[in-house]
Amino acid sequence: MTRALAAAASLPGLPARRRRGLPDIRRLGELALVYLALALVLAQTLYPLAWVLFGSLKAKEEIITNVWGPPTSLHFANYAEAWRIAGMGARVGNSLIVTAAALVLLVVVATPAAYAVSRLRFPGRAAVLALVIAAMLVPPQVMAIPLFMTARDLGLINSLPGIAVIYAAAAMPLSIVIMRGFFLSLPAELEDAARIDGASRLQILVHVMLPLIRPGLALVLIFGFIEIWNDFFLAFLLLREPSVQTIPLGLVAFFQQYGSLWHLYFAALTITTLPVIVVFVLMQRQFIAGLTAGAVKA
Repeated sequence: MTRALAAAASLPGLPARRRRGLPDIRRLGELALVYLALALVLAQTLYPLAWVLFGSLKAKEEIITNVWGPPTSLHFANYAEAWRIAGMGARVGNSLIVTAAALVLLVVVATPAAYAVSRLRFPGRAAVLALVIAAMLVPPQVMAIPLFMTARDLGLINSLPGIAVIYAAAAMPLSIVIMRGFFLSLPAELEDAARIDGASRLQILVHVMLPLIRPGLALVLIFGFIEIWNDFFLAFLLLREPSVQTIPLGLVAFFQQYGSLWHLYFAALTITTLPVIVVFVLMQRQFIAGLTAGAVKA
């Protein structure tokens, strides 16, 4: 009887010991599914870029005979030819001017605005924040006609500084919301200590707060750069003269005029995509830090 009780008491622990000694099949299956999904997303993301790169290095005849595979021989002269035919030099310069001016204006205006709606107590602050969030919900296509008429009346048509101002205004709501989250994540004691030392609001913003929200600034700059550099809609609406057109307009004009030269078109696409990839690679640490921080408080 005693032996039977001892044997019965030992039975519940036996499966647990066996489970500890065997691999968790269910966990391994879930992990395999996760890696499979990531591999599919990675292939879906990278293969179009690789396909464009392959096409930019092929000869004109190989584009037809070898559509999806890598090139059999490398033709780097396609890049120089595409740069010359598409007039990429002037359009790249225009895009750089517009993007740089818009980003500078965006940071200069959005930073104090985000600081004000997150730290200052003033009447109507909730209404201002609601308007900022509501502005994010309005698609630019809805505002096309009013925007064109306003830009025409202000003399901003075919103007690089004019479209830079419009780009900064279009990216302003999202930038304010992003940086507001970072400002709210900082303790108020930092400002109190700076005010005790005699610092003004502007000095607190510049010397205390800004160094601590650098991931948020990097996030705003990356989002703004990608959006402005690749924008076609506003550029098509406001830039009519070829001398002031940016890269997306130049690519469309090049394709319409030389639609059969796919190898050169792919080379032009590679040239215009390279700055975006370089910016992201150089700032990926700040980008990831900005995505994983800042939104601590609402």
